[in-house]
Amino acid sequence: MQFQHVAGVGTRLWRWSRNSGTQPRLLHAAKAAAAATLAWVVAQNVPGVAAEYPYYAPLGAVVAMQTTVFAGLRSGLQTLVGIALGIAVAAFTMWVGDPGVLAVAITVGVGVLVGGFRILGEGSSWVSTAALFVLLVGGAHAEGYSLGYLVQMAVGVVVGLLVNFLVFPPLHFWDAERRIDQVNSVLAVHLDGLADVLEQGGRDERAWDQAQDRLDRAIADVRSRVSIAQESRRINPRGALRGSRARLQRDGARFRALERVAWYTTDLTELVARSGPVSSNLGRPDEAFTTPLVRAIRQVAAMVRGDHPPDEGDRAISELEHALDASREKPSDVAVTSTALVALRGIVESERRATHDADTETGPAEPPRPTSLHDRLARRRGHRPGRGGPSD
Repeated sequence: MQFQHVAGVGTRLWRWSRNSGTQPRLLHAAKAAAAATLAWVVAQNVPGVAAEYPYYAPLGAVVAMQTTVFAGLRSGLQTLVGIALGIAVAAFTMWVGDPGVLAVAITVGVGVLVGGFRILGEGSSWVSTAALFVLLVGGAHAEGYSLGYLVQMAVGVVVGLLVNFLVFPPLHFWDAERRIDQVNSVLAVHLDGLADVLEQGGRDERAWDQAQDRLDRAIADVRSRVSIAQESRRINPRGALRGSRARLQRDGARFRALERVAWYTTDLTELVARSGPVSSNLGRPDEAFTTPLVRAIRQVAAMVRGDHPPDEGDRAISELEHALDASREKPSDVAVTSTALVALRGIVESERRATHDADTETGPAEPPRPTSLHDRLARRRGHRPGRGGPSD
């Protein structure tokens, strides 16, 4: 009995660490610490003048330890290019005159100007930093210092890239999938709020502005996480594993559906909460339209949340269509309800298309797996449809 209790606590802690993103962060922190330590050891055995500056190697390792292997390679190369340009800026400044107040001003000014090129990426901030280090720290030994600085940073970058590549190279599929599920819940709450407004007849412009901003930020966040998941597969040995490409395609299909659902939801918000049934100039529509419209919105919200399949949304929308077919006496009500019907139908079809795309376009790389709605239902029961590493 006690063993079962301990096992249950361990399972809950495991799920919490996965859901909160703690596992990938802990793994990344451990790998960064190991890479910095290894770089420090290697740096002390580098021959020549570079051996006098071993403390730059751990810094280079940290620079290369990014969330994805490809991002680490890009960051490392951009940093080294930025440092090389900074050394050149410092050399130019020292050629102009002796270090002093004017030299510092010239170094920083030229360094910031050179670092302004977007192609440098993360290396842009290193131009002026490296130039100042060479000017003020290197001083009379600027030549040896510059060589040691650049070489040891390169050593650290190489060590960091190797550690990130060889030790559980991160695949951020789980993070993207988790966030997609969370935003689906945000969308469902948003739709339920629209149903409440339509049913009760009240509206709050400020509240809807905040809700729309929250939804926009959530979509932007998901877009970023899906992009990171796609990038994490590049130059990654785990990216060649069976099923990783199919999983990425599924996530892409779900995100595209999520964007379409968000667009239709925004359109429905403008219609219902701002210029439509509860606006001051039109007032609430006839109950013959309000009741089926509210029911349809709630059913679609439940579908987006993962509580019901798309067929439930279809049935509720069909009831709304029947109400429209039965009356043509109030053109304004009919027009508003018809427009809302288009948005609701778009949401349902977007969800259905996401499931269809995931089932038919990912190829035979792995056995079919529940997607979209079914994934969410499985997670709500505490199961994961698929397995991955500690940072997948």
